[in-house]
Amino acid sequence: MGRKTVEIFSDQDFGIVHDIDDPPNRIISPLHNHDDLYEIILFLNGDCEFSVEGNIYQLQVHDIVFTRPFEMHTMMCLTEKTYERLVLFIKSSYFKNNLCEPFRDVFENRPLGAGNCISKSIAGHTLRDCMHRLYWYSEKQAYDVAKHIVYELLYLFNEHKQAREQKIAVLKDERVRNIILFINSHLSEKLSLDMLAKKFFLSKNAMCRIFKANTGYTISNYINYKRILMVQELHRNGQTLTQASLNAGFNSYANFYKTYVNQIGDSPNKMN
Repeated sequence: MGRKTVEIFSDQDFGIVHDIDDPPNRIISPLHNHDDLYEIILFLNGDCEFSVEGNIYQLQVHDIVFTRPFEMHTMMCLTEKTYERLVLFIKSSYFKNNLCEPFRDVFENRPLGAGNCISKSIAGHTLRDCMHRLYWYSEKQAYDVAKHIVYELLYLFNEHKQAREQKIAVLKDERVRNIILFINSHLSEKLSLDMLAKKFFLSKNAMCRIFKANTGYTISNYINYKRILMVQELHRNGQTLTQASLNAGFNSYANFYKTYVNQIGDSPNKMN
């Protein structure tokens, strides 16, 4: 069975794992986000769909998918065919520490959940080779060499930026996609089910039903999770937890604290 956990190498700001699930569960991991991590997956085997913020990418072997912090995503296996992948995790600090802040562009300069896949026909051998070499050096614990392979990979990612849109995402329900985009653009404001239903010309019950069917989350849980992520980011940038919770749309610190404990299962005071 695969690891299905984040791995960052000791004293480094990146990590790579080779995971295999045989047979896989239908949903490899619940809809989730990697806080302060960029994720790149080289798809090696399986019959899978990659879901990101309401968009679905139907994958072929050697496609590459990637996410930035705050993008909710999951991998869904459609059959019991063995699911195999290389997964690279890059901390935000990597870009600053290696003087390559512009390399964030391929991750950041795009709409939420869009342009998350580079097809195998576009990626060719260069990106695949980088991922495999990176894993090989990492297995040898040659991290100083591997660090430069990460740099090369990010350079190539940005070179393929214009071509990535050729792998088109499937919109299972355009209404859900629009709701997600609206929520993420108005997290700090008051968001209610009644207001959202009115804005998108849906009954509240119908809206909640199609959202849960397409994302696996209730709307309220999605909003709360995204606001928690926003608090973490604001707190990391120097705001107190009270300031951050109010700026992220919680109406009080007490409400944030209760929501955080319910969602995360721990006290926010232990937040990094």
